[in-house]
Amino acid sequence: MTGGELITEFWPQILGIVIVIAMFVKLKSGVAELRKDVDDINKRDTYVQVVRLQAQVQELEKKVEMLFKLYNENK
Repeated sequence: MTGGELITEFWPQILGIVIVIAMFVKLKSGVAELRKDVDDINKRDTYVQVVRLQAQVQELEKKVEMLFKLYNENK
């Protein structure tokens, strides 16, 4: 069998393999893009948590400061 005969005999299998490879590459790039999106979402969630914690710390600092003032006034 020559190369031309092989191609004409097995063209459906060759075409199927090429399609599978193209789909695999497309799916892999899609998964990479989704992973990037998930990482971005996780970073945003972390930022939101940090902002909430900072607000809580500031509130606690104000309360401690008020307690010190009250304690010092009552001395």
